[in-house]
Amino acid sequence: MDRDSRFHLVFAALFVLSFVAASSFDAWLPGWRDPQLRLSSFAIGLIWVVAFFLQRGRLLVDELRVLRDRVERLERRVRDLEDEAAA
Repeated sequence: MDRDSRFHLVFAALFVLSFVAASSFDAWLPGWRDPQLRLSSFAIGLIWVVAFFLQRGRLLVDELRVLRDRVERLERRVRDLEDEAAA
C-alpha cells in the first residue's frame, strides 16, 4: 500500500468517525443539538484537502530538487566531455 492510499484511508476513517460521533452526541450530551451542516465533518474534510495538497507540494519540491541535481550533474559531464574533446 503506497503512502497516498494510507493517507486517504486514515482521513476517510476520521471522516466516518465524525459522522458516528455526531450521531452519538445526543446520548453523551443531553443538551446537544446536531448542527445541520455537521461542522466537525466539514472541518475534517477541509483539513483532509489541505493536508493532501501540502503533501503533494512536498513531493513536488522533492522531485524538483532531484531533477535539478540531475541537470547539474549532466551539465558537468557535458563540460568535462567538451574539455576532454578539446584537449
